[in-house]
Amino acid sequence: MPSSSAVEYWHALQVRQPEWALRAYARLVQTLSQDVQQRLQLKDAVAEPYVVVFGKTQVGKTTLLLDLMGVAPTHMARISKVLRGGRDAGQSATATTMEYCRSASERWGLSRKGETLWLERDADMTQALGALRAQMERGQLKTEAAPCVVHIPKSCFLGGAQGPGVRMLDLPGDNPANEEEQRHVHLMAKTYLPFADLILLVGKGDDLGFLRPGAITLPGIEDWQSMPYRFRIVTTYSYFPKSVKDILRKEPDVDAAQVRQRLIEQVERFGKLSEPAREARLYFPLEFGNSWQQTQRDDPLLHSRMAPIITALRNELLEQITGSTTPMGRLRSTLDTHISVRYIQQKKTRAIEEALRALEERKAASAADVQNWAKLVESSQQRVRKLSELLAEKPVERGTAAITQAAEALLASSGARYRLKEGSVKDDRETLYALIRNYRRALGGVRLEVQQGNCPLPYWRQVRTSFEAPEQHLIDGTLDREFGPVQRILNDYWFDTYLSSSNYQEDCARVHRASVAALARLAALWQQQWLAALAGTERAFRQALQQAQAQAAMHEEETRQARARHSVIEQAILEQNAERRRIAQNSKEDLERCERFIGLLEQEYSVALDEQYAAAMAEHDASDALLRLFSCAALSQQYYEFLAFNQRAVG
Repeated sequence: MPSSSAVEYWHALQVRQPEWALRAYARLVQTLSQDVQQRLQLKDAVAEPYVVVFGKTQVGKTTLLLDLMGVAPTHMARISKVLRGGRDAGQSATATTMEYCRSASERWGLSRKGETLWLERDADMTQALGALRAQMERGQLKTEAAPCVVHIPKSCFLGGAQGPGVRMLDLPGDNPANEEEQRHVHLMAKTYLPFADLILLVGKGDDLGFLRPGAITLPGIEDWQSMPYRFRIVTTYSYFPKSVKDILRKEPDVDAAQVRQRLIEQVERFGKLSEPAREARLYFPLEFGNSWQQTQRDDPLLHSRMAPIITALRNELLEQITGSTTPMGRLRSTLDTHISVRYIQQKKTRAIEEALRALEERKAASAADVQNWAKLVESSQQRVRKLSELLAEKPVERGTAAITQAAEALLASSGARYRLKEGSVKDDRETLYALIRNYRRALGGVRLEVQQGNCPLPYWRQVRTSFEAPEQHLIDGTLDREFGPVQRILNDYWFDTYLSSSNYQEDCARVHRASVAALARLAALWQQQWLAALAGTERAFRQALQQAQAQAAMHEEETRQARARHSVIEQAILEQNAERRRIAQNSKEDLERCERFIGLLEQEYSVALDEQYAAAMAEHDASDALLRLFSCAALSQQYYEFLAFNQRAVG
């Protein structure tokens, strides 16, 4: 066999080597609970590997990517300006998912849908990218089969710079101002994030809130801690804070490990990290682009202290990017995902427990609410009973009887008392005038006092409170009405002395009759006021009863609604407890299945080894047979490496 054919044959064998482990993993995922299966999406083994750079707008994602590719710092400003597509500084520049590569010439290139547009001038490339953004903002840029590829003139790269040698995709920044752009960001994230071999989450060192749970809500990275091995945290402007500069100046032994640890501590100010997410190898506090060059100019001593740390971190990041997309790296990443089972279930359990705590607090408040309304119902019902019982005693009839009795008693007892004598001088008109004045004075002071009698005391108290004595003008009017005619008769006489005794007696009788009539009218007037007070009290008590009944009905309805709300909360608590038990059971079963993963690996390994050995024995060409036997040995070595790796992952 020619050497070139042997190499190709061997390469074909090696490419298929990890398939047995992927089959084992696929069998494992199919046995897990549905919510875990949705998270652990299995990448297509033959899909082309790629890395994604993602973060908010204006945090330096594109600059990071260019730096990792080996773009010369002196050309960074020029390239950044072109890639902005005519956008002003401070505005999001990446229009859609971009892939950058080194051009084979000094020309710019823009590849879309399998065709490449080659451009000589920076201005032409700027215009082409601006047109691309305009399409996106009009909603005309949909998902394409592949990202747009920007070919950067080769002279913009450092001599000998190779870059990571991996497809690295630059996604549009999250939280843009344009609504159409936000929709496009979600579309790109949904398209490229779920199956990326590695995702670089980029943010500013002084704005680490982007790592807070819930801060990123795009498909594939809602909670990066559930699969931390798929992410690398890269911060820009990491060394700008004064505290960091002071540490670098005062502590010469500070290294990348300490800088990383400080970054982890800063991240945890926004929330506790899971143990896998605290691994130092996931964090890369870097400095590049304009900020890095500015530090070199303004503070060369500090730059010299930072340079070894940043260089070491940058090199490690490139190694991890490269390693994540190798067949072995992709497989290890896939095998590593089953440790997410515990995190996913723990997070769901914590969410249930937080919900239960909130529900228990609501339940306590609801129970107090029900109790308070129940007390109000009892109070209002008691008032209804009291008023109903009082009105059932017919207080109006009893009060009317008491008033009538008091008026009759007043007339009976006062008739003789108010019978005045005319005086010692007889047969004189002035004597009768005096008698009228005395009657008016005496009768003007008449009062009708009414006792409670059989009327209920609370009711009668209200009658007495609301009773108003007749107004003076009514009393005076009553007296005028009775004594006025007699007085007019006396006024018509020409002489003060009566010539006939019988005439005097007749006029005197008129005065006495007027006094009796006036007393009766005054008693009726007082009786009328008492009856008005009685009627007002009856209306007030009837209205009070109606109000009490309405209030009792309202309190009963509020109590019913409060109990209904309480029942809803109790039902929610029952459901949440059932869900917690379900999650605990699923978690237990999923973890038990993960523990049996070794058995699945062994089964698939045995099948693959048997197939490889049988194929070697069936080969007619001795060279091919030997290569297949070597492949069997490589497969065995790979199996034991996977076992060791899996032990570390679940340990």
